[in-house]
Amino acid sequence: MKKKIAIIGASTGQLPLCLKAKEMGLETYCFAWPKGAVCKDYVDHFIPVSIFEMDAIVDYCRKWEIDGVVSNASDATASVVSYVAEKLGKVGTPYKAFKDIQNKALVREKTNDIPGLNPVGYKLGAWNHIFSSFQRPYVLKPVSGASKKGVNYIDDSVKELSMPDDLKDAVFMAETYVSGKEYSVESMSYHGQHQVIQITEKVSTGAPHFVELEHHQPASLSADVRKKIGEVIPRILSSVGFTNGASHTEIKVNDSSQIYLIEINPRGGGDMISNDLVGLSTDYDYLKQLLLVALDKYVPVDVHDVAFVGIYYLSAYTKRLLPYFEGPWQKWMVKRERTNLVLTNSCGNYDRDGFILYCSTKKIDL
Repeated sequence: MKKKIAIIGASTGQLPLCLKAKEMGLETYCFAWPKGAVCKDYVDHFIPVSIFEMDAIVDYCRKWEIDGVVSNASDATASVVSYVAEKLGKVGTPYKAFKDIQNKALVREKTNDIPGLNPVGYKLGAWNHIFSSFQRPYVLKPVSGASKKGVNYIDDSVKELSMPDDLKDAVFMAETYVSGKEYSVESMSYHGQHQVIQITEKVSTGAPHFVELEHHQPASLSADVRKKIGEVIPRILSSVGFTNGASHTEIKVNDSSQIYLIEINPRGGGDMISNDLVGLSTDYDYLKQLLLVALDKYVPVDVHDVAFVGIYYLSAYTKRLLPYFEGPWQKWMVKRERTNLVLTNSCGNYDRDGFILYCSTKKIDL
């Protein structure tokens, strides 16, 4: 009898997961609001219910005797997965732990004393109260949120600041600014055991908004630093109660090889990191393994790098990339897409105008 998997969400970000589940011979049940549900035609059963009607999803899953619950690369759907899996008694990270991880201040409190991780000073409050009271330079960010929305770098040159209306009443956190290169660590966890699968090297705009412009795998790091990261990430995940599934932990490493935690994302990396990059750069089928965790069938395997991969995002910051969108297809290109004719001055990771995804025997520098 086929195993039954519930997939939360039907946007383009969930489509690779739906296709992988079908490839594995699983019976797929997809829960999402029908508008824009691109996964609808690729699953066995599409249930037109909002992902925020979590108890209704639980009832449906009980009725159909679902074997596991999963999603990828989305904070909103990952939260639902945690809730539904816990209610059904299936494999997942406890819902309370999941919600705690989304609180950046609580994460700081739980991780600042971890061996191998350098602490970061912080303060909480309304952004306009923190603005002039925390030692500069610092990074100001909402306690809850993703995709760099509301993130600002504050140094002595910043005399005033404004916030979008939807963030004016949010709780903010100021964090001591840490210099160094940005990385994310792509991991898989199963019953509290954590395995680092890949490390992604990031290129961002830097201050003031730290919008991400490029991702590359494998990261250019020494064996010693890789070892340190491989040791500290499991400690971080265990300290916050993360037990099952994919995670995407953002860190900085300075010139002295000291490691600083930026934030924990209790889901696979967005920006095609978990859906595309990891599977291309390693011999580890990230989506297959994520599904096996949800079904309580996961067996850890050794992971090896097999290619250099990366993604370049087009915006006003990266107009140098335009010839690669207008010119002929290159053999190292995997995907290429232009979404806007007018280039955007990005303030967050959603402000992009296209991308180029590559895979090669060497890193492609554009």
